[in-house]
Amino acid sequence: MSQLVIDSKVIKGRIELNNLPFEDDQEVKVYVIPKFKLDLDSFVQAQKLTASIKGNLSDDIVAERNER
Repeated sequence: MSQLVIDSKVIKGRIELNNLPFEDDQEVKVYVIPKFKLDLDSFVQAQKLTASIKGNLSDDIVAERNER
């Protein structure tokens, strides 16, 4: 299955996508994710706040997901 990531804008509640590399009348699923700007200083602050966490946080998150 082909996948495509494209940037667009919502204008008056509508999104227009042109020149997509798919056949006409092909069914597609569209995910809309708002973009946001990350302040690089926020990464430094996050590192400071999480520096005291012991263990591997990503392993804990994976384990929690597997419990669901």
